[in-house]
Amino acid sequence: MFAIVEIYGKQYKVAKGDKVLVNSKINVEAGKTIKFENVKAVSDKDKNIFDAKELDAFNVSAKVLEHSRDSKVTIIKKKRRKGYQRKRGHRQDLTMLEIQSISSKKIAKKAAPKKAAPKKTVKKKTTKKTDTKK
Repeated sequence: MFAIVEIYGKQYKVAKGDKVLVNSKINVEAGKTIKFENVKAVSDKDKNIFDAKELDAFNVSAKVLEHSRDSKVTIIKKKRRKGYQRKRGHRQDLTMLEIQSISSKKIAKKAAPKKAAPKKTVKKKTTKKTDTKK
């Protein structure tokens, strides 16, 4: 069984036991679990679920393994013959997650409402209008 889940604006394909490196720092301490309820799709052996109403019942729980930072990315801007140069660097925060489960809350089906008795229609008598020529 796998699911496609949205985590901080990006979609990841996850299954139980997978380790996912998320491109943002999640404000949860390492070792604690977190639930993601924004599931986009779920697929089992022969059953695929894409309906939003059915997907509301699913959630993905993950354990935060560690927080780290990516290697430095250097951004250089230069315009030749103008004396313009800019050098900036950036290190992206990362969070390593281990997917623990993809679970669904069983929703009890509501009983179908009883159909009301059909309303009886009353036929109105119509009168014919005759044209009178002048």
